Amino acid sequence: MFFKKTDIFFETFKAIAENLNRAAVEFREEIHNPSPEKKGLTNIQDYEKTGDRHTHTIIKELNKTFVTPLEREDIMNLAVKLDDILDGIEATLIRMDIYDIKDMNIFIKRNAEIILEQCQEVQKSIDKLVTKKYLDIRAHAVKINELENEADHLFNNSLRELVSSCTDAIEFVKYKQIYEMLEEITDACEDVANILESILMRNS
Repeated sequence: MFFKKTDIFFETFKAIAENLNRAAVEFREEIHNPSPEKKGLTNIQDYEKTGDRHTHTIIKELNKTFVTPLEREDIMNLAVKLDDILDGIEATLIRMDIYDIKDMNIFIKRNAEIILEQCQEVQKSIDKLVTKKYLDIRAHAVKINELENEADHLFNNSLRELVSSCTDAIEFVKYKQIYEMLEEITDACEDVANILESILMRNS
């Protein structure tokens, strides 16, 4: 598929967001309904490779394009942070596999739902970016931030529950790291929202 030089950044961002959303759906499904054959992990690793190819496309085009549709810094920061979300999803699922996490408790399950909801809002925001409906980005950015605030509360509550109930030191370390990794994913989603809002301010 060929794009006009002026369109390739927007079209690639759209592909990145679609790929990210598919990975988030897979992540949520694997958390709520773990597959014995670890199909979810395999699929997410494929999505991560696709995401890397899209990110490399952005970098390559930035290096050879003189006039870009957005500030070069915004394009680069957005591409990197979108990639961070997918990298975080993949890394968390790999760590769960290594740690043999079997108890997908309420904290882990709700985090997976929050991440999916955030990624859905990210995709909607990118759609608005691509169609240059910059002012419409704000509502989605606000929703992403609200979800991140919920994730913060969830993280604090998960640590409280872990400290009060977990007596096995190894299990404590395992779950603490998983909770921290989930928190980092929601933070990366918030970073994307902040970048999109800065783009909105520059272009509205």
